[in-house]
Amino acid sequence: MHRMEKGRQRVKISPAMLFKTHRVTGNNAVSIKRKFPARLAVGLLIAILIDTALQLVWKSAVLTLPHDGSPWLNVQAILQNPRFVFVIFLMGCQFFNWLMILGDADLSYAQPVTSLSYVSVFFLSVLYLKEAADVFQIAGIMFVLVGVWFISQTEHLTQAQESDV
Repeated sequence: MHRMEKGRQRVKISPAMLFKTHRVTGNNAVSIKRKFPARLAVGLLIAILIDTALQLVWKSAVLTLPHDGSPWLNVQAILQNPRFVFVIFLMGCQFFNWLMILGDADLSYAQPVTSLSYVSVFFLSVLYLKEAADVFQIAGIMFVLVGVWFISQTEHLTQAQESDV
């Protein structure tokens, strides 16, 4: 715990306070962190779920393509495969969901938070697609989780933008 002299008063600042927005009044440090909108939380969750589904369906669709190396046969197979149509549908859903998210949050907040789809894609790829996982990949997943936690401790909307909304 650090102490800063302010005239004759001492203001205590803990390390946890460094990650929050505070207003100091007299002897009190008052947290002014804004409430996190439920609409934004739902939008971010939907973005993670859509991206996870998109990546898994896309991979499973690619596995059905012919392996003869002919680009023309691949184009024909893509046009006839309903999984690829579903991939395009998911991309459209993702586009409209992002329109809603970006209306409620900064891109510098929302994009890192939705990187949680990297975590879900990793575990579901190992579980359902039988992909291998090693210690370095797991360490990378841990870094993603820690990074998202740090981002989640910040404000979701820049002060100037919040007053414009």
